[in-house]
Amino acid sequence: MARKRNQPYLIAFVAVMAAAAFVSNYLSIPVGSSRVHLGNIIALLSGMLFGGPLGALAAGLGSGIFDIVYGFIDPVSGGAIPPMLEALVTFANKGLMAFACGVIVNDRKNTLSRAVIAYAGAVAGASLYVTLFLLKTLFYSLAFTPSTLNVYVLSRLATSTVNAAIAIVVSPLLYRLLRPALESAGLYQHLDANLLDWPGRKAARG
Repeated sequence: MARKRNQPYLIAFVAVMAAAAFVSNYLSIPVGSSRVHLGNIIALLSGMLFGGPLGALAAGLGSGIFDIVYGFIDPVSGGAIPPMLEALVTFANKGLMAFACGVIVNDRKNTLSRAVIAYAGAVAGASLYVTLFLLKTLFYSLAFTPSTLNVYVLSRLATSTVNAAIAIVVSPLLYRLLRPALESAGLYQHLDANLLDWPGRKAARG
């Protein structure tokens, strides 16, 4: 029964962070074939605040829906990949970014301070996303636009590094502001501690 009572809160958490991820992707500056944007901040923050599984779902949904609504077609694919398929790739990549960060930050077994572990999670999640984004760019370029491979890969290495750096600096700061507020509001009482700390030990959160 407790799990059923908590379902509306889980849906609300995911919906709010997914909406934030969606909006944050509009806050961007086009640079070559890519963008400098704020979307990665919210993806990392989702994992930090709500753990790997929920954070991944929120970040993936919000970012994937952005691709569909925006009608995003990656120029590296030469228009061969429609927005719906791009959304699936984005869902996976952004979700993995938030997941990696959330698992690290919410691990009950870590002995580091909350500030240190937040930056460690941000670095891990952002680095994973940069790697996945560049692998996607490399694959698209080899498959569809091989003549411009070096241009695309180098330019996206630059923009994705900037996006990662911004997210690594800002997301832990937001986390340190928002986490105590959510705790004071009692919102974490409606989250299963074992879901937040997945795949940690099944134990009551102290």
